[in-house]
This record gives sequence, structure tokens and C-alpha cells, in this order.
Amino acid sequence: MPEKQLLAGAATAAITPSLGVSICGSMIDHTAENIHDDLHARSLVLDSGDAKIALVVLDLIAARKEWLSEIKHQIQSFTGIPMSNILISCTHTHSAPTPVPVFQSNVEKKYLQWAATRVADSVRVAVQRLQPARIGWAVGKEDRVVFNRRYFMKPGTKLPSPFPGIEDKVLMNPGEMNPAIDKPAGPIDPDVTVLAVQKAEQADGQPLALYASYALHYVGGNPGTDISADYFALVGDMLHDLTGGPRRDPQQPFVGMIANACFGDINNIDVRTKLRQQFYYQHMFAVAETVARAIHDTWREIKYRNWVPVAVQEKTLDLAVRKPSAADVQQAKETLEKAPQGPLRQLPDIYARETVQLADWPERFKTPVQVLRVGDLALCALPGEPFCQTGLDIKAKSPFKPTMMVGMANDYAGYLPTEEQHALGGYETWRAKSSFLEVTAAAKIQEAALQLLGALAR
Repeated sequence: MPEKQLLAGAATAAITPSLGVSICGSMIDHTAENIHDDLHARSLVLDSGDAKIALVVLDLIAARKEWLSEIKHQIQSFTGIPMSNILISCTHTHSAPTPVPVFQSNVEKKYLQWAATRVADSVRVAVQRLQPARIGWAVGKEDRVVFNRRYFMKPGTKLPSPFPGIEDKVLMNPGEMNPAIDKPAGPIDPDVTVLAVQKAEQADGQPLALYASYALHYVGGNPGTDISADYFALVGDMLHDLTGGPRRDPQQPFVGMIANACFGDINNIDVRTKLRQQFYYQHMFAVAETVARAIHDTWREIKYRNWVPVAVQEKTLDLAVRKPSAADVQQAKETLEKAPQGPLRQLPDIYARETVQLADWPERFKTPVQVLRVGDLALCALPGEPFCQTGLDIKAKSPFKPTMMVGMANDYAGYLPTEEQHALGGYETWRAKSSFLEVTAAAKIQEAALQLLGALAR
């Protein structure tokens, strides 16, 4: 009986918008005036013969399940890949069009309508490129460019809060070399998890694609009016050169892709030193090179297999929304009546607007948790911006060693602080369209993920 053979294919599709679109990523809306680098959808399709899955990474800050479901429906219609077997995550670049309503940025509906087909196209092309492949995975470490961005401050330090009477215990991004900093309020996750595919028909194992995961919010250091895929795309480009993957293979160009992991409280700012950036994007390139080399070093340790089992488990959770009280809404309306005209710039005014808008939201929010098995590797896909501790806990308890975490996957559920971090307060816990789920949401998502991983392992 012939040995089973894995098939794999990968592709990219440009999803760069026109100038003039809304750029979200800050509390004040920006308009795109320049395109520094193109945005892409990057796709990898794996076919074990028994099951077929698609892994897709978008150069966007976030995406809601409703839009992603439209894309998955297109993919299923054209390729036959079940919607449940498609993992679509966003890198969380802050230099891309507005796909979800966040703070004072409104959704770019025409862009999303156009981009949906382009994303589906990337998977369709990947399916057309399916060919015999070998697959493997490994986990490395890179702790020099990631830092927990929430800090305990020394006694007596006044912490800003947009909500009257609320006293936070931690401060996000307190500033470089701030003498009032005490210590980080949480851990980091230095894991660099790499899934790699090579062409089986090539004696030298020519690289076909690489799908990596790393927990780093984004880097930035660029103009707020630029379109850019941030360091994520730079890493993918650098992996072409580091791995020797062919850029212009007529049948299967190499595709390098990096997903974000559990990054909600992680960034690239080392508060112990002063960042010396002489020009825009300089630091972004430096971080990208560090991460790309860590991925490459991990990639070199991978041992490949001709076939592995592939399977998927998915569950939809029904979670409560942290709605404001009637008194909260009344107070917010009074605050807005006194606010100056034009874009809101003061924290109390900005969050008063958020309070009024959240009052009209539904009481419940449904969001998916998905896990995928690729041999002895599991991919755990969580919605929104999970905190680092959630990823660490899931990996420690998962029956799969290793387990790759993928955040901002299949839906935007806002920040997902743990209950312990909710108790400390701080920006990521402030009730808004960027942080709206119940305090126990992270725990429920973690529990669901572990149940699904357990079912997948049986």
C-alpha cells in the first residue's frame, strides 16, 4: 500500500487600499496620505487526503466574524474547504484601513467589500498550487524585543483614568526611563513557533512556505497617515532571503507569513532605555530582522515528515457584554455636551463617547474558539487580543506539545485581560468598543480552548 502524501500550496494577494481611507489604531481617526508598503493576505493550504485546512493571515488591525464568514463562504464555495477548517487571523498592524469600529474611526465598508474577494482569491490560488510536500515544526525563543507594557508604579504616582472615581493600579506605556516605574504587571511569551513546508519533489527540500507565530503587538514608529503592514510583512520578506525560498518560482513562490500570538499586553517598548530612531521605520526594520533571524534559527532545526493527520475543532461562546449603567450613560452625555466640537482629544470625552455608543450594543456577544491539529502540533486560534498569560496557561495545559497560539483570529472580541489583570485596571480594561466583554471572558475562552484541544487529542 503506498505511503500517504501531504499536499500543500501557498499564495498571496494584495489588499492595499486607495489613499484617503480611514486608518484606525489610535483614539483619533487618521486618513491615509501615503503607502509605505503594500498590505497582503497570505494563505497556506494543507491537504492530508482526509482533511483540508487553510491558514490565512491578513495585514489588518482586526476583523469581525461577520466579514470573515463572508470570506470563508466564498472560499468554501470555490474550493470545497469547510468554513470550520479555515483560520483567518489579523496581524494587528495599526497602519491599515478601518475594518471594525474602534474609537473615532468608522468602518471602511467599500474597502471590506473589495478586499473580501482578494482574500478568498489567495486561498483559491493556494489550492491550485497544491503539490506533494513535507512538513515540520519547532519552537524557538526570542526575548530581547518583547516587553509587558503594563506596569505597577511607585506609591504616590497619579494614574490617569477616563472614568471618575476609578483608581487603576497599573499604567500602560508609562514612558521610557520613567523614574516612577516599579515593575511589570505581567509576563512575556518569548516563544517563536514555526510551521514549515517544503517541496517533496525537490531533492534539496526547497522551501514552499513558512507560518510562524510570535506575541508582539506591533512596532510602529511610522507616520500616522502611512499605510504599512508594519514589522509583520518585513519579517515575511526577510525570510525569503534567510531560508533561500524562491521569490519567483512560476508554480509556487515561497510565502513567508507571521501571525500574532497572545499579545494584548505585550509591546516592543523597553522602558529602561531611550529609543533613538533617526528616521521613520528604522526601529521597525531592526525588530523585524531580530525576529526573522529567530524564526530562521528555529526553522533550521525542523525535521520534516511526508504526511501528518490534520483535524479541526471549533466552538462558539456566548459571552456577556460589559454594558454601562443608566447613570454611566447620563454622566457621559453630560460630559459630551461640554466637549469641544471636532475630534475628541481628552480621555474623559473619548470614553464618554464610547459609553454612549456601548449603551446601544446587545447584551451578549458570540465569538468562536478554534483549534487545529497538524500532526503533533496544535494551533489554538483565539478571537481578539488575548493577554500573554492566557497563551502561557493554554500551552502549559495543552495535550499537544507544542501548541501554537494565534490571536486576533476569526473575530474581533476586543482586549481579553485575565480576571487578575481586570482587577488592576489600566487601558486594556477600560470599557469601550476595544474592551467590552465580561470580566470572566478570558477564563471562559481558555476553558473552551483546552476542552477542544483535549477532544482533538483523543
